[in-house]
Amino acid sequence: MSSSSSSYTNNYLQHNGDERCDCGRKAVIRTSLTVKNPSRRFLGCLNYKKKNGCNFFVWVDPQTCERGLEYAKIMQAKKEELERQMEKLKMMNNELGRGIQKLEKENDALYVKLAELTEINVTLAGQAGPRKTTNRLRNLTMLLVVVILVFVVCVLMSSVKHTHGKKPLYLV
Repeated sequence: MSSSSSSYTNNYLQHNGDERCDCGRKAVIRTSLTVKNPSRRFLGCLNYKKKNGCNFFVWVDPQTCERGLEYAKIMQAKKEELERQMEKLKMMNNELGRGIQKLEKENDALYVKLAELTEINVTLAGQAGPRKTTNRLRNLTMLLVVVILVFVVCVLMSSVKHTHGKKPLYLV
């Protein structure tokens, strides 16, 4: 510590902002980010810990109590865990991004294949003539009738199951 530091107090409210460091520059308030002195403010040279600065250093805040130091260690451990989790999430995000790109390429390829198959289908439909088209329509109509009948049977069966002791619904 410098000899001029003895004129400073540990009370931030009495700090007037005109203090000068050993090299004559205006001293600035800084905040400690260490576990030993968490969020503790100090006065330091404008170029503190730089090659053209001096080592002027005076605490402005009082020393952190034992409980505060314990709490700082807990918070530091939580911060480090969150940073690890964030790195994992970043890696997962990058991996998902690569997966999305791969799926987009596969999707584009499938669109090309669909266009090719559609073109082949149109060509084949043109070659089939009206007779095959009529057979297709007949088959689709029959399929639709079967689906409707199955649906009606399911609805009737459902109404029979939900009567719970009441007279079941019969078709006459």
